Amino acid sequence: MLQKVWNKTQESAKIDIIAIRPSLEKPKMKIAVTSLSERPTLLESTFAPKELDLVAERVQFLDAVRVAVTVTRMQEDVLAVGKATTKATAECSRCLEPVPLEVKGEFEALYVPDTGAYAARMGRRDFEWGDQRVNFYSELTVDLSEEIRQCILLELPMKPLCRADCAGLCPRCGADLNKGPCSCEPEAADDPWAALRDLIPPKGK
Repeated sequence: MLQKVWNKTQESAKIDIIAIRPSLEKPKMKIAVTSLSERPTLLESTFAPKELDLVAERVQFLDAVRVAVTVTRMQEDVLAVGKATTKATAECSRCLEPVPLEVKGEFEALYVPDTGAYAARMGRRDFEWGDQRVNFYSELTVDLSEEIRQCILLELPMKPLCRADCAGLCPRCGADLNKGPCSCEPEAADDPWAALRDLIPPKGK
């Protein structure tokens, strides 16, 4: 079932943002193409992380995702340029302590109808054109949800650190070495030449 969730009027342009809310599907940010004007129009909205299926290993999203996107209709095509921000907590990759994150992502995407020349040439598969992503839309609606989701996930650090000089955990007892040395005996230094050195007789013999 299609349900209009809100309208925004700017410079006499009425923008219809539509959400699909069937029982088994998350709400999505869909915009009716026919309601867009050829003037750039700013839209702002917020989403709960679960509405965008924001899931990342060892990351908890703590705040709503705030989105600001400028949409421009160019005949049948739609250009969307936007930003999304939220807050999250990740695990330090060395000591596993929580690391607060302020995540700020940007995206730029062109939406074209799946019945046009691009679709015939590319087989209706989304593709990259330079730094811009080209998406196909149908039923006269464009869905920004995936672009918003990806721009947030791509800004997450691969190896979060609580601080640059984090000492991490002891590999034997698991103690947090940021709080001080543990009681484990220091390991002997690995000498790659030790076996060869044993084959050489001591001098004087």
